[in-house]
Amino acid sequence: MPRGQKVVKPSCSSSITPPSSSPPWVELPMEITANILQRLGTVEILENAERVCSTWWKVCHDPAMWRVIDLKYDDPSFKTTRVLEQICRIAVERSQGQLLKINIDNFGSKDLLDYIAQRSSQLRHLRLVKCYNLAGGLAAVAKNFPLLEELHFHSTVITQDDIESVGCYCPLLKSFILNDSVSVIFGLPSSHGDYQALAIARSMPKLQHLSLLENTFTNVGLQAILDGCPHLELLDLRRCYNLNLEADLGRRCRQQIVDLKLPHDSTHDYEFDSGLGHYWAFDDGYKSVFADIAYDYSHVLGLRDYQEYDYGYFDEEEDYFN
Repeated sequence: MPRGQKVVKPSCSSSITPPSSSPPWVELPMEITANILQRLGTVEILENAERVCSTWWKVCHDPAMWRVIDLKYDDPSFKTTRVLEQICRIAVERSQGQLLKINIDNFGSKDLLDYIAQRSSQLRHLRLVKCYNLAGGLAAVAKNFPLLEELHFHSTVITQDDIESVGCYCPLLKSFILNDSVSVIFGLPSSHGDYQALAIARSMPKLQHLSLLENTFTNVGLQAILDGCPHLELLDLRRCYNLNLEADLGRRCRQQIVDLKLPHDSTHDYEFDSGLGHYWAFDDGYKSVFADIAYDYSHVLGLRDYQEYDYGYFDEEEDYFN
């Protein structure tokens, strides 16, 4: 360096690295963030999404996030349904009474149904799939669902009292699904389905959509439904093989019902089609799962010798996360 030349030192400002900007998703409006997170599903939100950043944590604790709850027991990482029951309780609690729609698949108990009912008077849609421990539970809590419009059962054990209580306490009910492949498991007589059909006819006169796929009822039950539910627009009778629709009753169905699905129509569009008609192919070990469920025909669908699973619920939300 030549003598006398000054050394120019870099200024402090030029040596400072600019602060990194916040992740782009943090700047999104909360309603858009909520819409995105809801697509992850209830389990993913509670287990992962809400821990990403403070913004997501805030969104995930907003009651509006929990107006729809969708829970399925199809993940092998859950060793017992106890975990999902606790997740469901946390989600319902966070809704703070704003819950509108809930789907429960392959787990559940009467205690859980009661927990939901005590906190969800705004509920419009309830779907229960493969819930074998709920018989009689809905009858006890139906009065807590005065705004219920859609009630869907798939392979779920319910009683005549359940049906009639819903009809009595849920005057806005428009869509009722009772897809009863459980009857196939037990080899129940046609009277089982007829009692269900008669309960529907007596208590649900405002129904517009009714699905009784794979039910055991006969022409007696169908006649009662056509008489008692004059507003029916859709009637699904697929796999109801005890029906004889060759004569007048069949003609009446075609005249009265706009969207009619007949016993031998395809079930390819049914979500649970792969499980239909295959129960008797299961081995004795699988059937033993249902061995403690016996039907008391004197009370039509009442269950005796019936015991719920003891899931040993957590008492606090923190117990789940810790």
